[in-house]
Amino acid sequence: MASTDYVCAQLKARGRRVTPQRRAIIQFLLDNDSHPTAEQVFTRVQETMPDMSPATVYNTLHELVELGTLTELDLGLGERRYDVNLTDHAHLICLGCGRVEDIPYDQEALTLPAEHTHGFQVVDRRVIFRGYCPTCALSERG
Repeated sequence: MASTDYVCAQLKARGRRVTPQRRAIIQFLLDNDSHPTAEQVFTRVQETMPDMSPATVYNTLHELVELGTLTELDLGLGERRYDVNLTDHAHLICLGCGRVEDIPYDQEALTLPAEHTHGFQVVDRRVIFRGYCPTCALSERG
């Protein structure tokens, strides 16, 4: 995983300004593996930087996705999430609380046989498992 300094250097190399607010956003993302939403990033970073604006968060997230340092995810939860784990992995999602966990999977086991591509050139695949975390599973049963 990249460091805050490395990501900031990447932004500077692309002619982007690295403000204390952007640095704080990057640091939060790199220190957080919970797949936060833009609003969650804004709320947490604003705790230490009250002058943070939602626009700065959205613009920074967009630039980090463009840079390839961050992946924007639509996991079917009604809001986009952000993931700093750039390795091939699947996601495990709690249908109760929305918790998202990264899980490894055998990408070679998930190949599409040529006869089933219907002429498509496959460029991406997403694996999502849905269920209930231990806490939510208890409340579902009781």
